[in-house]
Amino acid sequence: MPPAYQAIIFGILGLCAIWGIQKNISSGAATSRGWTSTIDDNPVGFCLIVCGRAVCLGFSIAVILHAFGLVGDPVANIKHALPFLP
Repeated sequence: MPPAYQAIIFGILGLCAIWGIQKNISSGAATSRGWTSTIDDNPVGFCLIVCGRAVCLGFSIAVILHAFGLVGDPVANIKHALPFLP
């Protein structure tokens, strides 16, 4: 896939992650796969959902930087760090 397409697709994914994080923090409730967690009732679940979206945002930034040739391949780095993955 051409680098410009990668940057566009992961840029949209990153913007969706930012929007989701902002919406969750402002409302105090986070939903993932039909499971809703509020910050008052289940703060650990709320943090896990928000942190999962933050990881998605970080990966999107890494892929965008890779598409522009500023960093190495993030997928290769993840495979090197976690050798049990195929």
